[in-house]
Amino acid sequence: MMAFWDWSEISTRVGVSSDILKLLSLLVLSNPLALILPRLKSFWIDLYSIFISSYFLLFVFSLRFGWFQLLASSVATWSILKISLTCNKPLNRAIPWSIFLGLLSHLTCNHARRIIYNIPYETVEITGSQMVLVMKLSTFAWNVYDGQLSSDKLDSYQKSNSVRNFPNLIHFLGYCFFFPSLLVGPAISFNDYHQYTQAIHLQISLPPRRFFHALKKLAIGTSFAILVGLYGSHLSYEKTLEDQFLSKNFFQRFWHLQIAGFLARAKYYLVWSLAEAAFVMAGCGYDHQKNDWSGGKNIDVKELELAQNYKLVFDNWNMKTNIWLRESVYKRLNSKNAKRPGFLPTMATFATSAAWHGPLPAYFLAFLSGGLFLALGRSIRSTIRPFFNNQSPTLKSIYDTICWLSTQTTLNYLVVPFILLDISKTVTVYNRLGWYGHILTGVPMFILWGLGFETKLKKRHPKDLKPNDTKCIDLKFETKKEI
Repeated sequence: MMAFWDWSEISTRVGVSSDILKLLSLLVLSNPLALILPRLKSFWIDLYSIFISSYFLLFVFSLRFGWFQLLASSVATWSILKISLTCNKPLNRAIPWSIFLGLLSHLTCNHARRIIYNIPYETVEITGSQMVLVMKLSTFAWNVYDGQLSSDKLDSYQKSNSVRNFPNLIHFLGYCFFFPSLLVGPAISFNDYHQYTQAIHLQISLPPRRFFHALKKLAIGTSFAILVGLYGSHLSYEKTLEDQFLSKNFFQRFWHLQIAGFLARAKYYLVWSLAEAAFVMAGCGYDHQKNDWSGGKNIDVKELELAQNYKLVFDNWNMKTNIWLRESVYKRLNSKNAKRPGFLPTMATFATSAAWHGPLPAYFLAFLSGGLFLALGRSIRSTIRPFFNNQSPTLKSIYDTICWLSTQTTLNYLVVPFILLDISKTVTVYNRLGWYGHILTGVPMFILWGLGFETKLKKRHPKDLKPNDTKCIDLKFETKKEI
C-alpha cells in the first residue's frame, strides 16, 4: 500500500525528503507488523520476515538490485561455510576472515558507487541495510568457527554465541532478513534469533511488560522526532559554514556546536528507538540477566549524554555495532594473554569502523581521532584519576564534572567530519572554532606522553591504591542471554 502513496507531495508539504519519510514510516509500521510474529511457528516466522523485508526493499524503496545483493551475500556466506564444514573440520581460521574481508569489500564498492554518482545521503539505498547484514554475516562466520573449537578455548561470550548446529537455508535467511532489524539494526547474533524463534515455536510465555517497553520507546522516538523537526535545521553543523556564523563571538559559536552535536545524535536516537520498539513488539530481545527488554537496545541516551570519558561514549553508542567490532575484529587481533588493551588492535578496530561507514577521508579522520581520544582517556584514568579517588566528595565531584565537560565538548567537536563528510569543510569549521578540541586533547597528550608524565605520575600514586582504581578496560566482555 505504501508504495502507491505520493511521497513527493507529502515530502514537499512537511519539508523532509521522501526517502526519509518512507524510512520513518516503515520503522513505525514495523511495530504493528511485528505483533504477528509471536503467534507464528518458527518456520513461518522465517518466511514472514523474508516476505516483509522483501516488500520493504522491492516495493517501497524499489531497490531490486540491492535486494538481490543482500540475498546473494547471504546465500554465498551460508554456502561457503556449509561446504567448508563438510570438507574441513574444524573450520580453518582463514574462512571467517575471508568472509569478513569479502563482505567489507563488497560494502565498500557500494559506498564508492554512492560517492561516485553523488547520491545524496537523504536518499535511502542499499548500503544502510547492507551495513546491518555485514555485521550479521561476519558475526555468524566467526560463531560457526567458534562452534568447532573446544570450550576451554572460548570466553563466555563466544561460548554462548557459538553455532554448533548449522542451520538450514530458510532459517538462516529468516535471520538475515528479520525485518525489525533490516533498515537500521540492531544486528543480533544468530543464536539470539534462533532462541527467540524456538521460544515462540514452543509457545513459551513471553516475559511481562513487553508492550509497556515498546510503547515507551515509541514515545521516546516520537519526542526526538518533534525535537529534530523543530530545531534540527536551524541549529545544525551545516549552519557553521554560513557567513552569518562569523558574526557570532567564540562563546556563541561554541554553544551552537554543543546544541548541534546533541541534535545530530537525536536523529539516531529517533530511528534506533523506533527500531527497538518493533524489536520488542516482536517479542525479541529480552535480557534474562537484567530481567528487562533491553536486548534490542542500540543506544543508551542517558549514559551517553552523561559520559565522563570516551570509553563510556563508545560503550553506549551504536552498541550492537560495538559488539560486532569487539567480537569480529578486536578480539580476533588482540592476544588472549594481553593484560591491557593493545594499541594496534584498537586502532585497527577504529579503522574497520571507518571503512564500514564508507571510504571517505572524513570518516577515517573522525574514527582514528576517536581512537586517539580513547587512548588519552585511558591514560588519564590510569594516571590522574587515582589522586582523586580518596579525596573529599567535593574534589571528586569537581574532577568528574571536568571530565564530563571535556568529553562532551570534544565529542561534539570530534564528529564534525563525521557529519559534514568533507575535509575542507571540516577545516573551515575548526578554524572558526579556534581548534579548541585539538588544544584540549593535544596539551594533555604532549604532557603525558611527550614529556613522560604518565610514568612519573604513576610512581606518585597513593600507596594504598587498589587495582580497580587504575583499571580501565576498553571493551566489555560480558555474556547476555536474550530471546
